[in-house]
Amino acid sequence: MKHQVNSRLNDIVSKIKKMGYSLTPQRLEIIKIVSESKSHPSAVDVYDKLRKAYPMISLNTVYKNLSLLSSIHEVKEIRTLQNSVHYDGDISLHGHAICEKCGRIIDVKIDESDFKGFFDAKIKENFKENYYINNYGLEFYGLCGLCYKETASD
Repeated sequence: MKHQVNSRLNDIVSKIKKMGYSLTPQRLEIIKIVSESKSHPSAVDVYDKLRKAYPMISLNTVYKNLSLLSSIHEVKEIRTLQNSVHYDGDISLHGHAICEKCGRIIDVKIDESDFKGFFDAKIKENFKENYYINNYGLEFYGLCGLCYKETASD
């Protein structure tokens, strides 16, 4: 598992360099935090982790770097119904289950062959032409088990 994380980090760093962006220590640390996280951190979560090592870093710097990573498709932005944005450094094919009450985000694994075949067919049916997907978002909204239990007992 550690090898996969290092590989993911190296892939992002390589892409950043190829695109001509500088690799500051703060940017590298932001990439590490997001690429290694399984908890879908918000910008504030990333900022809180960074402040220990870089007390002078601004929240704006964190937002700018996360926006850059999102724009080059190395991080996915996940919006909750509470209007907060979280970041996923895992860009493999998967969706998210998002709790409407507490905002917790859980990864949902998807069989790539089912996903691609289904959407290829639907896109051709609706667009009557080829369509090339560069990115996607698949979110399911509902209640996590804990929030459901709380709601049911009210």
